[in-house]
Order: sequence, then structure tokens, then C-alpha cells
Amino acid sequence: MLNCNHALVFGGTGMLAEATGWIVKHVNHTVVFGRNRHRLERLSNKYSEQGLKVQELDYSNTESLKHQITNAYEEHGEIDLVVAWIHSTAPDAIPTIKRQIATLQVHRQWTLVIVKGSSSHLTNIAFTENDVPENCIVKEVQLGFIYNEMTSRWLSHHEISEGVITGIQSNERKTVVGTLEPWDKRP
Repeated sequence: MLNCNHALVFGGTGMLAEATGWIVKHVNHTVVFGRNRHRLERLSNKYSEQGLKVQELDYSNTESLKHQITNAYEEHGEIDLVVAWIHSTAPDAIPTIKRQIATLQVHRQWTLVIVKGSSSHLTNIAFTENDVPENCIVKEVQLGFIYNEMTSRWLSHHEISEGVITGIQSNERKTVVGTLEPWDKRP
């Protein structure tokens, strides 16, 4: 079970919508940041009565990202959990999130769950985060594919969300959803 008062979710409106719903049900205050207004509104309509707030955000805009994290912190207090599935179009987003939360809350431990997509290069998925603040636990959810020795397919939205939920709940630092090998057999 999750012991969490305040969570931030980046990129939780599409394939992670089911995981976002699970987070909302287990956390007092959840703020979801996304680029797609329609998807944000759909989540808001479904979960706003359970403490969900949504905010449109371009993760590649570092100043706006820092500002939105600060706003969430000021409104709901210290941040316990961050789930981030941020594509390579915003390479500074994860380091910015780590630095900004480390600046805001020096003494409170928090968990960062980074979701790494299966359409990335294997080296990007397997890359381990560095520059981790002392009070931060980094967990990685590595999304692979399903392979049955004959055919392969990408993970479904449900499988991805279930894997992220498992990663959040697990004491392990790495959760692989599906398989990453043999990489050349991916769809």
C-alpha cells in the first residue's frame, strides 16, 4: 500500500492513464502535468472529486517546469512521489525535476519513478540515473515487449500501467515490464 500525501505525475494522461487513476485513489493530492489538454480534461472529469488537479505543461520549458513544481509544492506541501514518463524531446526535464524538488524539500525523502519507453534504444532504457539527491529514491520502470519465441508485440496500455503500479509498490529499484531480450526481436 502507498503511504503518500502528495504526488506529481508527468506524462500520465495517455498510456499511463490507468496508473494515474490508481495513484489518485491512493494519494491525498495528485497533480498531473501533460501536454494534451483533451486528455488532461478527461482525467480531471474522472478524478477531480478524488483530489486530482491537472496542469497543461510543456516539459521542455525548464522555467515553466520549475514554476509548476513550486506551485504544486506551495499548494499541497512536500512531495512524496513523482512518476515521470518524459520523452527525449525534453532531455532536461528529469534533471530539472530532481533539482527543483531537492531545492524545495531538503529533509523529506521522496521517490522518483522514471518510466522508460520500449520504443527507445536499449541503451536509453538501460541507462541508470545519476545525480540523485540524497533524499531521493529513484526507481526505474523499463518497458519492453512481449515475445513468445515466434512473434512479438508491444505492451498494452493496461500492461504498462500495471507495470508502473508494480514499480511504485516494489522495493526494487528496477522493474522490467515484458522483456528487453532479445532486443532484435522487438516488434
